[in-house]
Amino acid sequence: MYQFIEKVVEQCGIPLCTILKHLGNAFSTLFEKLKKLFPPPSEAPGHEKRMDKMNTTLDRVEECFLQVFSKLGVSKEFLQSLTGPLKTAVKYVVVTIGDIWEQHPYLVAILLCIAIGMILSQCLPAILGFGPLGPVKGGIAAWLQGWVFGGAVPAGSWFAILQHLAMV
Repeated sequence: MYQFIEKVVEQCGIPLCTILKHLGNAFSTLFEKLKKLFPPPSEAPGHEKRMDKMNTTLDRVEECFLQVFSKLGVSKEFLQSLTGPLKTAVKYVVVTIGDIWEQHPYLVAILLCIAIGMILSQCLPAILGFGPLGPVKGGIAAWLQGWVFGGAVPAGSWFAILQHLAMV
């Protein structure tokens, strides 16, 4: 998506903030229309219905992009050359996830937990103030170190593990 917008900005020379403002307005209207297409999880459709709904959704999203960028003077053919492959990829990913979720809900839940765990293991130390060279001055980690351990942090402690994650 970012690459798509970046290419459009390059071609037409319109400031990114102007494009984002127009897209925001267009997508808020589109979102309201799309909410009607997707039922609650208890009424999840099968593969064929999911494929049809994704086609409809992606066609509407593409139409929204085309309207916004056409008003800004971008060539419709250029836009369609970018949206075609993007639509195919998004449809494949979303429908596949829906199919797997419908057939193997526990597997998806486990994979989601693993992904969240991986993300948190990378982000949590930085959020808490553990830097690549040690606790960041004035951060939560520096305060915790002084309050809990003082100057000597025991090897293998939770603090040492978080610091190790931040350093690698």
